[in-house]
Amino acid sequence: MRELTVLCAAYSISLFYRGMISVIAPEISADLALNGAQLGLLASSFFLSFGVAQIPSGIVLDRFGGRLAIASFMWFAVLGIGLFSVATHYYQALAAMMLIGIGCAPVFTGTMLFIGRLFSPERFAYITALVIAIGSLGDLLGTTPLGMLAEWLGWRSSLRLVMLVTALVACLSFFGLSSDRPATANEKLGVMLRGMLRICSIRHLWPILPMFLASYGVLMAIRGLWSGPYLADVFAANTTERGFILMAMSVAMASGTFLLGLLDRKLQQTKTVVLYSSVLALLPLILLAYYPDKGSIFAMWCFITIGLFGFNYPLLMSHSRSFLAPAYYGRGMAMLTAISMGGVGVVQGASGWLLKWADSAQLSATEQYQMLFILLAGILSGAIAVYCFSRKHGYSDQPAAVMDHKNLQSVAHG
Repeated sequence: MRELTVLCAAYSISLFYRGMISVIAPEISADLALNGAQLGLLASSFFLSFGVAQIPSGIVLDRFGGRLAIASFMWFAVLGIGLFSVATHYYQALAAMMLIGIGCAPVFTGTMLFIGRLFSPERFAYITALVIAIGSLGDLLGTTPLGMLAEWLGWRSSLRLVMLVTALVACLSFFGLSSDRPATANEKLGVMLRGMLRICSIRHLWPILPMFLASYGVLMAIRGLWSGPYLADVFAANTTERGFILMAMSVAMASGTFLLGLLDRKLQQTKTVVLYSSVLALLPLILLAYYPDKGSIFAMWCFITIGLFGFNYPLLMSHSRSFLAPAYYGRGMAMLTAISMGGVGVVQGASGWLLKWADSAQLSATEQYQMLFILLAGILSGAIAVYCFSRKHGYSDQPAAVMDHKNLQSVAHG
């Protein structure tokens, strides 16, 4: 219980950083003189560095365990948020977000590693969803509370307070988590790298990968970046109003993640739950594409629906985990997380360039965001179509916990 509490705290910090830009984006843009493309790259730099850092963090997780990986990497986030709070130029802020992304890299993967070692495979998705739901407090703190704090103290002083909290959580991770050095700790670095690359050779994972790229990417393009500017540009919503709407979306994300995990535990039909939830998240995107200026309340309910059904990442990880041998859990989940976070970076970056082009073409704010929602709906619908061809269960009907290296090699070679 103590360990789950510490993991929830660490995950809360990671979630806070993923979504904090959206609420204070107009203020940051004005202070640092950012255009749409720069703002998109600034937000996506967290996810891109997060994704790239999955390779070293995955190796550290399998070599030294989650305790040392989480506690040591998080100090990069402390340094990054400190740099962000004093940034006066775009590239300083960009470097700061990259440091934060590196610092948060092993948090979720390490959390899943702890859960995988503490609980049975049948309870993996449910416990993971539970931790995410509780850890979503950090996402909530990045909405109305951050907006109100930024209005009171300014966004720079607010981020300095976040730096102190991050340092506290880093210390708690070191002293509050048990040592979990895995059996693969003595593997040579080259062997571990080849094992990580081998994950991508498992053909049964290939139809799932587009969902990793698109599902969370589309969700965070809205929650983590464009929802705030959209509400400000189209409906003239102030910081507090934006924070309230995004808080409602964050509550929906936390609730939806827990409910989807509960539903998966009851039905034992992970693929089916992922498909239905993805389609239900796609529908409000289509509505926003048709009615981008219908009103802030309409937009809020669309965001709530997207949040309620769009955060199916734990289920995707549970689905993929059934193809992995236990010795590869750290690297496998790190690789899949890297793909997912890379997808966020690509979607946010591409959407930023799209809005920059739309602005240069002198389209109205409503038309610009209409194009954005069309793009996001198209990306998600394409991923859903490919995911339909995925295998329902792992290579073996046995639980993933009994698979060994030979099983993985047989899966990797078809």
